[in-house]
Amino acid sequence: MGSVQSRFLFDESGITEFEVRPIQLDDLAGFRDAMARVAAERRYLLTVELPSPENTEVYIRHNVEQNHAQYVAVIDQQIVGWADIIPHVRDSVRHVARLGMGVVAEQRGQGIGNQLLERAMNHAWERGLKRLELEVFADNEVALNLYRKHGYEVEGVKRFARCLDGVYQDIVIMGQYRV
Repeated sequence: MGSVQSRFLFDESGITEFEVRPIQLDDLAGFRDAMARVAAERRYLLTVELPSPENTEVYIRHNVEQNHAQYVAVIDQQIVGWADIIPHVRDSVRHVARLGMGVVAEQRGQGIGNQLLERAMNHAWERGLKRLELEVFADNEVALNLYRKHGYEVEGVKRFARCLDGVYQDIVIMGQYRV
């Protein structure tokens, strides 16, 4: 679960290597920067204002200590994406975990999200989780296709669930399970 995997991106300037690895405690600043960049787009995340550095550090520390599935993608020592699948805390739903992920705009479409999702899901299943779930905006076709590719199925739609900058968005609820 803890090994690093490297992949290669191909672009007009040549080959760029990226790695997907478990998050580390010293990734706080890079993780927050990547989240801030995606959140600033105000399109893909429910979060538009980041939690404090202190709350983010508590979150990362807890996930590292509990061996939860939280991964980052790194290019040239810069975090460019993340995926985490974190179990619920209530006893009756501890077998269920929720996915959150993002990739910075300039690195999308290159397989980074695919690798992040694959690693986080494998980790979650290996930890014995039985149900993985997520919410995604209905107009995010790229993400919907990625989640379908990895076995998620649509379980419902929350109509007009978000209104930001005067724009309403539906939220699609997706899940998969191994019971």
